[in-house]
Amino acid sequence: MNDMAESADSNSLPPPVPTTAMWLPGSALNCYVGDPSMRSWLLTPGLLTQRIRDAAGDGFAMHCLSEGPMGNEHVREIDMCCDSVVWMFAHTRIPAATVRAHPWLGQIGSRTLGEALAGHGDLKREDFRYAQLYPDSWLAERTLRHAQLPPQSLWIRHSAFVVGESPFDLYEVFLPAIGQRGVTEASARVGTNLP
Repeated sequence: MNDMAESADSNSLPPPVPTTAMWLPGSALNCYVGDPSMRSWLLTPGLLTQRIRDAAGDGFAMHCLSEGPMGNEHVREIDMCCDSVVWMFAHTRIPAATVRAHPWLGQIGSRTLGEALAGHGDLKREDFRYAQLYPDSWLAERTLRHAQLPPQSLWIRHSAFVVGESPFDLYEVFLPAIGQRGVTEASARVGTNLP
């Protein structure tokens, strides 16, 4: 999925989330997310990788879809799947200045972000914030196209990190099948077997 340039104006990408998005703290999700399973996934403390691995078992797969410079940012996209059904799509944006200060952030490759960040004592993360993305937003459209799902709203979790004095952002998009082992690709596309 190396078509980021096609979605971009000149050398920069659009904002991943519209400026009009209503960001929520985790404490507000009970009022906005009706599905308790989805709410539980959104509120997973820390990085999601281990919980997804445990839930997916031998069906787990992580794919690095793209990684590289785009304008004044380094952009990385991955998915995490169970039995070929996308459960989570992650979009990381790292300013070029952050990559210059911490070159290892530009070379994460097939490792998970959690594995790459492990052992970095100078890492800080702000509290998670959450928003509902609508299908016409840039990142939702991109996620839905990758997962081959029809237009629908999706929940996103944003993490703002600082390594030393250098910031970067992680956007995790939660797909409807997350945590549901045995959902086929076809049923995920049409919403069959989903709550």
